[in-house]
Amino acid sequence: MLVAADTAGAQTTFSSLEDIWKYADTHNVTIRNAGYELNKAQAARKQSYMAFLPQAGVNGTFTNNTSLQTTLMPAEIFGGPAGTYKPVQFGQKYIYNAGFTAQMDLLNLQTWYNVRIAKETEAMNTAAAANAHKLTCQQIATQYYAYLLNKEAYRLAAVTESVADSILQSVTNKYNTGTVSLASLDIAKLNKEKAGQTLTIARFQMQTNKNNLKGLLDLEVSDTLEITAVLQTSLHEEPNNAFTEDPAVRMAQYQSQISLSSYHAANASLFPTLSVLYSNSTQQNDNKFEPLQSGGPSWYPSSYWTLRLTWSIFSGGNRWLQSKKGKLSWYESKMQLDNARKQAAISDENLRLSYKKAGELLAGAERIMNFSFDNYRHITNKYNEGLSTLDERLNAFTDYINYQNQYLNSLSEMLVQLYMVKIRQQSF
Repeated sequence: MLVAADTAGAQTTFSSLEDIWKYADTHNVTIRNAGYELNKAQAARKQSYMAFLPQAGVNGTFTNNTSLQTTLMPAEIFGGPAGTYKPVQFGQKYIYNAGFTAQMDLLNLQTWYNVRIAKETEAMNTAAAANAHKLTCQQIATQYYAYLLNKEAYRLAAVTESVADSILQSVTNKYNTGTVSLASLDIAKLNKEKAGQTLTIARFQMQTNKNNLKGLLDLEVSDTLEITAVLQTSLHEEPNNAFTEDPAVRMAQYQSQISLSSYHAANASLFPTLSVLYSNSTQQNDNKFEPLQSGGPSWYPSSYWTLRLTWSIFSGGNRWLQSKKGKLSWYESKMQLDNARKQAAISDENLRLSYKKAGELLAGAERIMNFSFDNYRHITNKYNEGLSTLDERLNAFTDYINYQNQYLNSLSEMLVQLYMVKIRQQSF
């Protein structure tokens, strides 16, 4: 069950880790930013298809020839004497021009590979978004289980402090009557202080864990966050669900594909490009400034189309070296992909072993702690019957506190392995 409100100072209650993950899907900043990056990659893929469409444009120019260029022509053309030249000026003062052009590549291998690169980049961004989601869920799980651990530590410390306080009162009364030594009183005080410190640490750490969760969930510090979940009683059971594919491996896979396409695109630059070009324009010349006036000078149209083949034969070896670099990058990405797959398999196997080890150690630590507390109660009963000394009772209680700390350490390790297993069982 999940209850959430967006206003500052509101109360947000979670009953499970899955509830928090679901809330984070729409509120965590990292996950949302990864979504934006994926949207940009999708737009880039669509943009790459636009290269197949013709490029069309219109243009218009107005020219004011403030001074026409003078050209020397043979005077004989105008009836003058031979061997002389006459200065003449060609053109008119005002020129109006409007035109339309369109161009489309009929064959351009680089365009095809750019589309493939854009598609593979989108796929890699999808995997990157999944990986960001995974890492965020891992951070959330860390704080969630740390909170539950400190909650359990607080519960145990509260019981321990109550017992330690009862022992201290009893020892103090006997010390005041002179029946016990100062050393025994100091041990009782020490046990009380140790229990109190554990209680204080757990209380403040629980609040710190909540604040960290607020940061991950984009909540205000003034918001109230409540976790109603309790620790499972069968943490050491073997995980039943199989592990899913690691998004980091998918990222390496798509990166390898991008490197291969980039290598092919570099090779494509060695091949010619075939394009078709069409142009249609019209022009008007006039010595008076009367643009677009009806009845004015005539418009002179001009149109043509061109089939153009472009092939760069030599560019100083630049394209050959670029192709060589692309090939090396592809080899490198293939090696990284192979290594990522091997490392993921090893990490998963180590996780299974660590989970099993942590479960067995936790079960043993819990039994030892319970045995230690039973031993303390047994010695306390003997002490009340006069069959055991106060030192034996105090030592038994000190042992219980130490074994309790060992249990909490084992529980902490178990919770770490537990959320790692949960993360690997999620599909991102």
